[in-house]
Amino acid sequence: MKHSIGIDIPANTLTEMFTVPNGYVADVSMVFVTNNGTGNKHVSVYWQHEHDSNHKIYILKEATVNAKTYVQFTNGSVVFKSGDSMKVLTEAGATVAVIVTFDLRKEPPLYTFPNE
Repeated sequence: MKHSIGIDIPANTLTEMFTVPNGYVADVSMVFVTNNGTGNKHVSVYWQHEHDSNHKIYILKEATVNAKTYVQFTNGSVVFKSGDSMKVLTEAGATVAVIVTFDLRKEPPLYTFPNE
């Protein structure tokens, strides 16, 4: 089932967009980050693996989003496993909103590859 989640991100606060429920996978097809403020701000968005809390895969890492503009990921998809999550962190004073769209599917457990 397709879902979109939109969150106004509190400035300088690590914010979880979603965590994949047990027994499901989330096929992420779009991440939209908009800077609604008046100054350019840094934004990080990452995929947090459930099996290793130190394993963060950055979609954006301290990317500068200019005032009143956006950054959008739509040229592919990323499959999150059960327990994986998407997290966002902005710099102090940021006025940022994030929308993520994904297909949540009931699936058997997926194989974890070495070094993943």
